[in-house]
Amino acid sequence: MISSTEKDKLKLDAFQNGSDFERQIDCLLAEELLRINQKEALKEILGLLDITTLNDCDNKASVEKIIEQSKYFIDGKQFTVAGICVYSDLLWVLNSSEISNQNIYKVAVSGGFPSAHCSLQSRLSDIEFAVDNGADEIDVPINRGLFLENIVQAKNELKQMRKAISKGRNVKMKVILETSQLQTYRNVYNASMLAMQCGADFIKTSTGKTDKGADIYTSAVMMIAIRDFEEKENNRTIGFKAAGGIRNSLQALQYYALMKCFFGEKYITKDTFRIGCSSLIEQIKKNI
Repeated sequence: MISSTEKDKLKLDAFQNGSDFERQIDCLLAEELLRINQKEALKEILGLLDITTLNDCDNKASVEKIIEQSKYFIDGKQFTVAGICVYSDLLWVLNSSEISNQNIYKVAVSGGFPSAHCSLQSRLSDIEFAVDNGADEIDVPINRGLFLENIVQAKNELKQMRKAISKGRNVKMKVILETSQLQTYRNVYNASMLAMQCGADFIKTSTGKTDKGADIYTSAVMMIAIRDFEEKENNRTIGFKAAGGIRNSLQALQYYALMKCFFGEKYITKDTFRIGCSSLIEQIKKNI
């Protein structure tokens, strides 16, 4: 975990010199990767995955296929992923399965996913549909264009989405920033803080629908924002989800190591850390 001296170096002002900040993150990450038992870490990561099917041609069969992938065996013992993520109109397939009995969360993308470029009312209706159809968690995109132009209006939208999600008992809101489109580290930090101030339970890197998904440096900025927010709001714990372009074991280990750098072992649970993926399980199992 990052020492107090190292934390002081990673204040918001560090973002002003991107190359220095990135070198600091590279060093921290290299040190943590040497410390961890990578095979044991990969076993933990399997239980932190949100496996997804978010294709244009998704249907009952494609969702049933990932339900089958949600259970896996290691040394004869059964384990499960953290969540299964689908479009809201396919939640009924998850509801008809046994995943709730296996403590796997039903996750829906909603709220105008992936771009948020539809009317606010239609986004709120989509969220309410997901809540009414049994979602445990709802991943919603921030309106990036609006955030860059009018942060007050973006805040109002997020608050209304939080209100719509709160109509469901204990439904979590995971706000997707799409960090590659936010232009600067400071914008990533500010968007992270905005999402948390508006009631996000998790902040998430990406939709997986743009050319560039998650990356280590903007993820580190998001973790710094979580740390800063929690220091001010010490009664709230915020989760982090990396998603978009994470396709191999080394990438997954990097996000695992980064979380340990910033928060220690206590954050390596599915309530505070997720990795979104569509094709990572078999790749990880080969490396255990």
